[in-house]
Amino acid sequence: MRKRSPSFAGSWYEADPDKLKRQLDNYLEQAGAQLKETPFDHSFEGNAQPKPPVLAIIAPHAGYMFSGQTAAFAYRQAKEQKPSRIFLLGPSHYVGFEGAMLPAETAFSTPLGDLLIDTSVIQELKELPLFRVSSDVHKREHSLEMQLPLIRQTFGDVQIVPIIVGNLGDETEVAMVAAMVKRFLRSGDLIVVSSDFTHFGPRYDFEPFRTNLKDNIRKLDSEAFEYLSRTDLRGFMEFRERTSDTICGFYPCSVLLSLLPPNSYCSLLNYRTSQDTLVEDDRNSVSYMALAFSHPDQKEWGEGALDSASAAVLSAPEKKNLLLLARKTLEKFVKGDRNFDDPMLKQLASPGMHKKSGVFVTLYKVPPGSRQRVDRLHKDLRGCIGYIWPVKSLFESVIDNTIGACSRDYRFVPVTNSELDDLRIDINVLTPPRRIDSHTDIVVGRDGVIMYKDGKQAVFLPSVATEFGWDVPELLTQLSLKAGLAGDGWKQGAKFDVFQSDSFEEGEDL
Repeated sequence: MRKRSPSFAGSWYEADPDKLKRQLDNYLEQAGAQLKETPFDHSFEGNAQPKPPVLAIIAPHAGYMFSGQTAAFAYRQAKEQKPSRIFLLGPSHYVGFEGAMLPAETAFSTPLGDLLIDTSVIQELKELPLFRVSSDVHKREHSLEMQLPLIRQTFGDVQIVPIIVGNLGDETEVAMVAAMVKRFLRSGDLIVVSSDFTHFGPRYDFEPFRTNLKDNIRKLDSEAFEYLSRTDLRGFMEFRERTSDTICGFYPCSVLLSLLPPNSYCSLLNYRTSQDTLVEDDRNSVSYMALAFSHPDQKEWGEGALDSASAAVLSAPEKKNLLLLARKTLEKFVKGDRNFDDPMLKQLASPGMHKKSGVFVTLYKVPPGSRQRVDRLHKDLRGCIGYIWPVKSLFESVIDNTIGACSRDYRFVPVTNSELDDLRIDINVLTPPRRIDSHTDIVVGRDGVIMYKDGKQAVFLPSVATEFGWDVPELLTQLSLKAGLAGDGWKQGAKFDVFQSDSFEEGEDL
């Protein structure tokens, strides 16, 4: 068994097991007494009482003398659930990287005992885009370690899935990480996100105001809470962009917002800053919040809280509207119009188009004058871009990938205005990918296939093998070549996801 030993015991928190246990018991007891009297912080506008079961908590990760009591509120709120497994997400303070970092170890040690890692989930995640493995990053990081004694003392011998979240480029990457984690969530799981909030002062190079510090810091934290309480990912990201607020766990918090089911909300259980202690100077401040996330229908992970593993069910009029949306988007973009908030586009959306779905948009060049569906033998690929994972609404995904297909497919030059009349649009709406045990489970014509090996991946839509007349071995040979591997690369060490799609195109009788 490979163990990560504590790096901050004896400095940021007690290394002596008896002293640490007494300290945490005292924190949890005080939190329980206060929550019984006041279930949530009434001083924050829009705050609401949490409802069991708690899907996730956010807890701070400073030294326990600063934030241990606040963190205990989050753990005390979730204590009665007795989770069987905890997904632990935190930021990186010492190493910069893109994506998410997984541990190589099989257990994390604490002064109170070991916490075993669910290595089966780690093995699956490390094959996916944006995930890597590094013992060094985990060894040097305190954001996860500060949660470990609290997890052990509150929940006992529980499995963990530790993930350090680095920089994520945009909302799509945030949603991709969330979608990949989401496939492993099940009933009985709890998500713990480690984050402090506003870091103010010269020590943190963040001084957007010089007067009324306490009130202005609270105002920033209140606005961050407002977006978290509505699970508003886009609003939360725009808030950080607008204010530059120094939330160290911004990306883990963002991944959580993308993970949570619609209509979830969070409750602020306790709020304080480092200024509330007797050991902080008066020029710097760090904010701490204990947050619990619930769902009004009291759903658990794996019991209706997750998105359905099926594509959006679309009517014929909805398919026509999506094709029309893609056509109008294509024409606007090629002609230089970048206004995609156009009401004319928005009126094409139906409720079913607001569900997150994987989508591919393909452009084909067909013989001049063609108005009906054209056989593949008589049309040429002109661009194809898509989201394999359900990272945005179907409506947004069609817009994004239409633009991508006409301008960002590296195999082609961007589409020009003179080509528009000779292009046909094909849309594939995908089910979320699911892992299969063996390539023998692949069914040609039914399954799209994603292959992962040695940090590389490639994908084919379900129609590709049928159109070229490939059997499974030939499909996988071509997939290996597309991934930049040898043709027989699929035969050893590769893993496969499959998905299905609902395909429709212009000129087709819907």
